Amino acid sequence: MNAPHEEKPFIFTWHGLEADALRLTLRYTQDQMAEQLGCATRTVARWREVKRGRISMPVQEALDAMYEQLTEIQVRRFLYALKQGQPREVTSPVVMAAEMTLMQARINELQAQVEAKEQQS
Repeated sequence: MNAPHEEKPFIFTWHGLEADALRLTLRYTQDQMAEQLGCATRTVARWREVKRGRISMPVQEALDAMYEQLTEIQVRRFLYALKQGQPREVTSPVVMAAEMTLMQARINELQAQVEAKEQQS
């Protein structure tokens, strides 16, 4: 059983870290992401360098729209990419929510397996 799509973390403000994780999730090159967002490629490239840098409101709105369209598997990929981009000593609320979502999904999968085995017995 997979985690419901609604459990993806809420992103109040996009920073470079989250935006680059979304780019990786969608498997876009920096050029492709810039084209989708209507911004310069150098803007997208900067996200990898300035992980806590703020993003302009028009680009944030475009990122919101892209994020809302993610499939369940893409949400999992986003959470993984987001976690990989975090320095070890920093745990953001988004990463903590991501980890909790993944743990809950695994718990749900294990519960479904146990229930299925019990019904077969």
